[in-house]
Amino acid sequence: MQLLQRTLAALILAGVAFLLPACSGYADKVAELRGELAAGRPEAALGSFEAAYGDGGDDPGLPYLFERGTLLYLNGDHAGCQTAFAAAETVVDDLYTRSLSREAARLIFNDTAQAYRGELFERVWVHYYRALAFLAEGDRSGAAVEGRAAVEDLQRMADTGPDEAKYRNDPFLQYFSGLLYEMDGELNDAWINYVEAERLYRAVDIYGIRAPRGLIRDLIRAGERLGFDEEAAVYKERYPEAAPAPAEEGLAEVLLLIDTGLVPGKISRRMDFPIYTGGDDDEDAAWDTAALAYDNWHYRESRNLELDYILSIALPAVEEGRAPPKLSWSAGERSGSLETAADLGALSRQCLEDRYGAVMIRTVARALLKYWAKEKVEEKHGEGWGFVADIFGSVTEVADTRSWSTLPEHVH
Repeated sequence: MQLLQRTLAALILAGVAFLLPACSGYADKVAELRGELAAGRPEAALGSFEAAYGDGGDDPGLPYLFERGTLLYLNGDHAGCQTAFAAAETVVDDLYTRSLSREAARLIFNDTAQAYRGELFERVWVHYYRALAFLAEGDRSGAAVEGRAAVEDLQRMADTGPDEAKYRNDPFLQYFSGLLYEMDGELNDAWINYVEAERLYRAVDIYGIRAPRGLIRDLIRAGERLGFDEEAAVYKERYPEAAPAPAEEGLAEVLLLIDTGLVPGKISRRMDFPIYTGGDDDEDAAWDTAALAYDNWHYRESRNLELDYILSIALPAVEEGRAPPKLSWSAGERSGSLETAADLGALSRQCLEDRYGAVMIRTVARALLKYWAKEKVEEKHGEGWGFVADIFGSVTEVADTRSWSTLPEHVH
C-alpha cells in the first residue's frame, strides 16, 4: 500500500513539475536569443524571442517588455521600441501596489509567483534606450525629455528607495542626461547633472569606475561658460590630466557611445539539506544527521537514522562578469581610447546584494513552512502523502532568475 502511494505520488508530481513553467528557469528561456545577440545577429535574436514569448499575451510582464524594447531598438524599429518601454514604465508604476495573494503564493511556492518588478537599475535604464531611440529619429527634444525623466526617477529613488540599498543613483545616467540637456540648449541643467555624476563616480566602492575624462572636460567647460570659475578650478586641480583643450571656433564634438557584451545573467544556486530522525538519543541523532548531511546528502541508514525530509532552498546569483574590452578610435591623424562609463554587471550584482537578506529570510521561511506542511499532511493522511508534500516542496523551490537579459554589460 505504501509503495502504491509513493508511485501515485511520483506520477502526480511529474505532472506538477510539467505544469510549473518557472521550473525551467528564466535563464534557459532566453539562452538562445542571448546567443544570437552575442554573435551579432539581432534579427535572429528577435525571431528567437518571438518564438519563445509569442505576443506576450494579454498581460505581458516586465521581462517581456524589457527584452522586446531592446531587441526592437537593435533592429531599428524605434517606434516599436518606444511602445514597449512606455508599457514597461506603466507596469513598473502599477507594481508598486503589491497583491496580497501574490505575496502569499510566493511564500508557498517560490518568488516567481509574484510579477517581476525589475531591479532598481533596470527601471531607470529604460530611459537610456528611449533617449537613444529619439536621437536615432533626430528628435533631440524628445531625448532631452527622457533625460529629465531619468533624473526624476533617480531623485525619487534616492529619496524613497530601500534603506538597505546602496544603489540609489546612477553616475552614468546623470552624465548622459547632462549631455542631453546640453544638446537641447539647457546648459545650467547640464551643469547640475555633470556635478552629480562626478560626485557619484568618486564613490568607487559602489560603482567601481573612475569618472571618464570626457565628463570632467564637459564639467569644466560648462562651469566656465556659466561663469562658475571657482568651481571649475576645483575640478581642474582634482583632475589635472583631464583639463579641456582650448575651444576651437567652428568645431563641434562627436560623442561615441559603445555598448559591449551582455549583462551577466542570473543563475540559481540550489542547496538540499536532509533531515533525519531516529538514533539512540537526540544528541546522537543530531551528530549523525550533521555527518551524513556533510558527507552524502541522500538517504543512508546509520544508527537507526531514517531520512525524514529533504529541505530544499534555491537562491539567485549573478554570473561572473567579464573585464571591459579596450576600445580605441581614430579619425584622420587623431586617435584615442574610449573609457568605460558604466558596468551594468556590477549594478546587477549590487542590486541583488542590496535585497539579498530579504530574499534569504523569505526562502528559509518558505522551506520551513513546507516542512511543517509535510509533517501535518503525513499526520493526517499517512506517509505516502507526506512523501508527496516532500517532493512537491522540492519541485516548486526555484530561484527567481528573471532579469533584463538583453542589456549590455558595459557602456563606453
